[in-house]
Amino acid sequence: MRRALPLAGGALLLALLLSMGARGVWRHAGAPAAPDTVMVVPPGASSRAIARQLHGAGVLTSPRVFVWGLRLAGAADELRAGRYRFRRPSSPAQLARQLRAGSTEKVWLTLPEGLWLDEAVAQIAAQLDLDSLELAAAVRDPARWPSHDFLAGRPNLEGFLLPETYALEYPVTPDGVLRVLLDAFDRSVTLLRGQAPPGWTLDTLDWTTLASIVEAEAQLAEERPRIAAVYLNRLARGMKLEADPTVMYALGRRKPRLYFKDLAVDSPYNTYLNAGLPPGPICSPGRASLAAPLAADPADSSLYFVADGQGGHRFSATFAEHQRNVAALRRLQNGR
Repeated sequence: MRRALPLAGGALLLALLLSMGARGVWRHAGAPAAPDTVMVVPPGASSRAIARQLHGAGVLTSPRVFVWGLRLAGAADELRAGRYRFRRPSSPAQLARQLRAGSTEKVWLTLPEGLWLDEAVAQIAAQLDLDSLELAAAVRDPARWPSHDFLAGRPNLEGFLLPETYALEYPVTPDGVLRVLLDAFDRSVTLLRGQAPPGWTLDTLDWTTLASIVEAEAQLAEERPRIAAVYLNRLARGMKLEADPTVMYALGRRKPRLYFKDLAVDSPYNTYLNAGLPPGPICSPGRASLAAPLAADPADSSLYFVADGQGGHRFSATFAEHQRNVAALRRLQNGR
């Protein structure tokens, strides 16, 4: 039976590996450093196969020393799979330490605010090199994400994939990344719920739906609470929300402007035809938009807003004032 070297022998071996590897990686002073190599070590790969992979990538100059040293140290089966960033070239000792410790490279995912579900799926699949069809099926299969109460009865994950930058462990699977995104959303709404004003009655679904409309409407960060106040006021008065982004969602395409014929689209998401909130979110709201309804000023009596032509909006409490703001916008547009 082969035995691993005792501790003193292992330390001696690492020193030997380091000295042997150093001869292979020495460079003249001032020579440009080779770019790092990002490489995936697959699960179940043998030390010999990993050595060949490292050598082929120009990371390891002495594959035999690497394998020999691992076997003598009894560590040939201790190399961990994962996505690694290696200096090129590296000594056998450096590589052995990195692979035994599992010092893997993170996989990064960035989701911007306001994406529709299909857009989010496309971004996730592209950034993480996942099968887009499998991911699309996962976001529409309730059996694959049953652990969150706020998803009860939802047909898909629209609105619940929290926009954020994530550092993920390799390998990433569709179920795994969705679990990370849903857990992040859950933590965020739990934290924000503690900031809810007295008398807050919206459940997570309605809250997220309202926040998604705010996300789609807001151009300036500071306007989010005011936009939320308009919709809260309209809900309290039984008025239709008349939110353009909900009509675009109903149409299934984004448009630079809506026409009167668009406002007649037959859909429960058309808030020009249907009172109250639509059945669910229309995009993925970020943390700022989720916080906006909670931060809305209860003294703000605004019921209308229209673009001001400068990137923001004009708000008004009466329809007459709103008409004047609309006329001002048209004059500005005609002048341009």
